[in-house]
Amino acid sequence: MRKRNPVTQSVLLLLIVLMICAAAAIINPRFLRLQNILNIFQQVAILGIVACGVGMLLVAGQIDISVGSQISLMTVVLALVLQKMLGEPGTPVPPWRSVLAIPLGVALVLVLGLLMGLLNGVVVVKSRAVSFIITLGFMTAYYGAALVAGSGTGYPMSGRFEWIGRGRLLNTVPIPVLFFLGVVLVTHAVLKNFRYGRFLYASGGNRKAAYVSGINTNRITIAAFVVTGLCNALAALILASRVGFSQANIAASYGLDALAAVIVGGVGLSGGRGNALNIFLGVLLIGLISNALIIVRVNPYARDVVMGLIIIAAATVGQYTGDRE
Repeated sequence: MRKRNPVTQSVLLLLIVLMICAAAAIINPRFLRLQNILNIFQQVAILGIVACGVGMLLVAGQIDISVGSQISLMTVVLALVLQKMLGEPGTPVPPWRSVLAIPLGVALVLVLGLLMGLLNGVVVVKSRAVSFIITLGFMTAYYGAALVAGSGTGYPMSGRFEWIGRGRLLNTVPIPVLFFLGVVLVTHAVLKNFRYGRFLYASGGNRKAAYVSGINTNRITIAAFVVTGLCNALAALILASRVGFSQANIAASYGLDALAAVIVGGVGLSGGRGNALNIFLGVLLIGLISNALIIVRVNPYARDVVMGLIIIAAATVGQYTGDRE
């Protein structure tokens, strides 16, 4: 097995982040204001949580492109629960329903995330098909389920579930940022210090060798999909709380955005490579690019072009440094 150099990868990503910050600050000094920095972290918090799940799955040599549809379906379920339990705004409801509505909705979303991750993992393992194809099918199925559950329309939450997405610690730090940083720390601990993390690297680096060495690669694969589903559930709770609305396509872009972020962060599509710091830097880079383009008033129609070119450049550099011995 070739020796990787994740330190060099991290340094290069950090340099790119610092260069973007410096360029944006020179053009517009408001970029470095604390409020703007917190806004950047808040904007990427949901993406970062999703990216951590996707990143660990890629480390194991698997991919899940259905995450956006999963999140959308879970926001619809949460909105339906709140609507059924609390009724229309201003409608009197029994006290027990008011107390149980949010805990029940949160619990159902977490269970649903676990079950969708479990279903994805089991089908991938049992079918022995490429996970990209399987999750492509699930992406369509979950989107259809969200349309059916929501009757093709959106559901407002009428300010009933705001604290997790709009709340701030000490009226300064957004709650979603704390969740994002917490998930990054847990991801780091899992990949760095836990046997499960070592098994992820082994399964992604050489699945046959991992199996021969006694690792239950099927169980590791299923567990990785379950972890991704739970990350998606947390992202769904924060997204629904933040926007106060649910719709079948509300999170459609998160799948590809998360995949782009982890690839920029140097997580190999072939598996066996990546770490939490690089995933964090990849997500931060995506957020900085988007924010900087707004701050410097780049033509909105040109932002996607600039974003795509920078992502390609960062991913190319990341792949080159990651493959060095």
